[in-house]
Amino acid sequence: MTDTERLDFLQKLTDRNNYTGTVILREATTGRGWRLHEHSGDGAVLSVRKAIDIFAANYAVQGSA
Repeated sequence: MTDTERLDFLQKLTDRNNYTGTVILREATTGRGWRLHEHSGDGAVLSVRKAIDIFAANYAVQGSA
């Protein structure tokens, strides 16, 4: 399975709207890593790829990359 196929699979799950239909990638509030998950709050977007892009851009800006 390619990375594109993996991302497409996650997008299809998101598009089902089983919960919110929006996703976010962020650091865990518990400080134990990062999470890509459906979310209804601020920062959630319709696209899995966009959620990853936003996190990557903010992560690099913070100087942690």
